[in-house]
Amino acid sequence: MDWEVSNTTLMCAACGKSFAEEEGIFSALFDETPSFVRRDYCEACWPGEHREKAFSFWQTRIPRRDAPVRRFVDDEVILDFFKKLEGQEDPSKVSFRYVLGLLLMRKRVLKFTEFRRGDSSGLLVLYDKVRDCKYEVADPNLTEEQIQQVTEEIGQVLNARV
Repeated sequence: MDWEVSNTTLMCAACGKSFAEEEGIFSALFDETPSFVRRDYCEACWPGEHREKAFSFWQTRIPRRDAPVRRFVDDEVILDFFKKLEGQEDPSKVSFRYVLGLLLMRKRVLKFTEFRRGDSSGLLVLYDKVRDCKYEVADPNLTEEQIQQVTEEIGQVLNARV
């Protein structure tokens, strides 16, 4: 599974303006199958057509150069990304959604309720107490090494420590 990912480029993907320290920006993921591509936008350019084409997005700030590295993404952003991956058939995206589900369980956003065996693989059933709904997540039978690899890719895509 190879994902094209990038950290903040320090310039707007639309107008090329350099970002200043502590400036508010929008980061977006675009589904350019078979990979997700991250692009960052200044607040002035964000309302453009790229917002409509974004698979997922979030607002963040450029840190001060002397600030300690502190990376996190809101649980709602991760949950939104998880939900938008529902129904994807590309194996890398199925794996991505599975690991996002595990991450959301670890963060206690979703709760494991059962494991169902299917014809070729299993399904995790996860419960969202806040929204009172269940999600079925295909188990792609990843090894521990593959789970670690996908977890690292999630961190790169979201520019987060997961």
